[in-house]
Amino acid sequence: VRKERMKALLKTFSVKKGLYDQIRLLNEKGWEVIRVNYRDGDPQSVADEDLQNKSQRYYFLESQALKPEGIYISPLDLNVEGGKIEHPIKPMMRFTTPVFNEDGEKKGIVVLNYFGSRLLRNFTLSAANIGDHIHLVNGEGYWLSHPQRINEWGFMFKGGKTIADFHPQAWATISKETAGQFLSPSGLVTYSTVSPGEVHRFVTSQFSDAAQVPPLETDAAHQWKIISILPLTQIAPTPGEFIQQNISLYGALTALFALVAFLLTRSHLKHRWAEDQNIYERKFRHTLEKISLAAVTVNRSGKITFCNDYFLNLSGWSRDEIVEGDWINFFIPEDQQQQMKGMFDLLDQPVSFPNKYESEIVTREGERKTIAWNNTLSYGTEGKVTTVTGIGEDITEKRRNEEQVRKLSQAVEQSPSIVMITNRKGQIEYVNPKFTEVSGYSPQEVLGKNPNVLKSGETTEDEYGNLWQSILEGNEWRGEFHNRRKSGELYWESASISALRDSNGEITHFVAVKEDINERKKLEQTVEQRNKELAKSQALAAMGKMASMVAHDLRNPLSSVKMGLQIIGKQQQGLNQEADELCQIGMQQIRYMEEILSDMLTFSKPEAVKMEWLSADKLLETTVGLVQQKLDTYNVEVSMENQAGLPSFPGDVSKLRQVFTNLIINAAQATEANPENERKIEIKSSLHLSSEGTAVRFDICDNGVGLEDSEVENMFEAFYTKKTKGTGLGLAIVRQIVDQHHG
Repeated sequence: VRKERMKALLKTFSVKKGLYDQIRLLNEKGWEVIRVNYRDGDPQSVADEDLQNKSQRYYFLESQALKPEGIYISPLDLNVEGGKIEHPIKPMMRFTTPVFNEDGEKKGIVVLNYFGSRLLRNFTLSAANIGDHIHLVNGEGYWLSHPQRINEWGFMFKGGKTIADFHPQAWATISKETAGQFLSPSGLVTYSTVSPGEVHRFVTSQFSDAAQVPPLETDAAHQWKIISILPLTQIAPTPGEFIQQNISLYGALTALFALVAFLLTRSHLKHRWAEDQNIYERKFRHTLEKISLAAVTVNRSGKITFCNDYFLNLSGWSRDEIVEGDWINFFIPEDQQQQMKGMFDLLDQPVSFPNKYESEIVTREGERKTIAWNNTLSYGTEGKVTTVTGIGEDITEKRRNEEQVRKLSQAVEQSPSIVMITNRKGQIEYVNPKFTEVSGYSPQEVLGKNPNVLKSGETTEDEYGNLWQSILEGNEWRGEFHNRRKSGELYWESASISALRDSNGEITHFVAVKEDINERKKLEQTVEQRNKELAKSQALAAMGKMASMVAHDLRNPLSSVKMGLQIIGKQQQGLNQEADELCQIGMQQIRYMEEILSDMLTFSKPEAVKMEWLSADKLLETTVGLVQQKLDTYNVEVSMENQAGLPSFPGDVSKLRQVFTNLIINAAQATEANPENERKIEIKSSLHLSSEGTAVRFDICDNGVGLEDSEVENMFEAFYTKKTKGTGLGLAIVRQIVDQHHG
């Protein structure tokens, strides 16, 4: 019950005061016992399960040493919830005092989280006329208020900057003294020191006996420095002129100190502020007229109260036509007007109003211009925003170029072609995703390297030299590469390489646009092979017709001539030696012609194979026996070696005999140039193992003259022969039969 009464009391206190984001009671171990959150005037007590332990927070540790009625004021920093900085950020000052029981035992502390943003907002409003060079920093030099908000609260974030980082000489003096004025390389520096402890004692003593003011625990780290740094360019040449020009500055500094100390009356400040504001606005407008940027001032109602000549030239309107006109209706495109109205609604919450933003305006001719605005708010005597002054840069062309670059970048990134960019040294600086898809290399693996990481070794150094000579001369090079993927697989690509030049015409980079033509190459090879097969088929058909015709027209006459020679040979045998020799020569020529006819018919009209299971050694022995008579004619020594245990294999026995017959006779003929005792043929059969399976291998080797490399690729072509006598069909028939057996 007591706890609930305490919660109700603290809620009432929170609403009445309206100054504290949180009111908390912590026990002696740092656990929150009660916490009331302000919630924009609707205070809520936090459920017990959501209460936190604050025993490690600095303000709890500092409060542990407080005596009865002692008060601790924390530095001004940002609120932390759950160990993390709360967002949006909340500047806070924490007032703590200990709680003791009747026996003098400390039972905890009361913590009031004061809205530091109120203090900073009043500081900003009072310093509006000198806001570009007024600073509020803590004892360590970190900004609590800065003309550029990005520099504020550096001690709460990693890598934060202090005023000493920008004005080291000035800070060396400021940090040692409480107040003063001096010239430094940064400008004219005026500063004063405010201590929350001194303010507390001074203000409280105005309403009670100074001796009764409870002790306040603060130190030098909790002091604030109000600093004005006026650039040297703004200082007048004589002291009198300087004082006259900067009387507003001294007035503002006096007002600021009075604000923090709560000593000067609001009426006097408002009067002084209004006068200074008028002076400041006149100077500000004079400056805006001279700058080469668009400048426009609009009041809370959206009416244009000021614009400079630059903006008039940009928009195409005259000053009389648009001043007092409605900003949104005049210049904002219809599709963006609702968004702009929403921005004007933010003027009731100046902290939320954007300092910088981009928007489009419509000129008198209907052309859209993109403007990058920097906004400055002006405040009235009641602290409300009265006008917004925007200083804008025309970035239409810049955004248009960026859009073109973005589209070009997307086109390159999504291109179905490979795109590679190198510098003049040939080092890769960019590759698109298609490169990775085709080559297998990621950009990280090739950036900074030479494209030769893709070389297969098939392109010669001379060809590369011609390529570089061409592109260094500024010419475009076109050609094909047979490159190697990361996996080791070879692939074909066509390439177009050209130079990129800078504004001076100097070559800075080279861009290669390449296409993967691997499939096209395969198709070309397939077409070429089929064309060869078609030509071969056509040749075989033509040969078949010719062979049939020749066989029909010549066989019968040859038979008659052969029969006549045989009869003559028998009649003249032993009677006339010359006639006998002529008959033998005639018979040899007729048998040669019969062999030609037989080979032509066999090659042009191959018969289907008749498969049966064969033994390698028996097949070779039978074949050698059939050709032994011819081998004897050539005086060739034949040796045969058959591997033991060879398996039988399927084949056409008659066709394979012809294969080995042709090869063995060819081998014998190849040894004719050797002495008779050095003519040798070796015939072997063995088991052949490969990734495609098991097979029987036959080797027929001779020690004859052999063939030149240039002749080898033609040796199986029909009618190609190196012999003085021969049809040129022997090896062609061998190849044909082997192909029929898939050998």
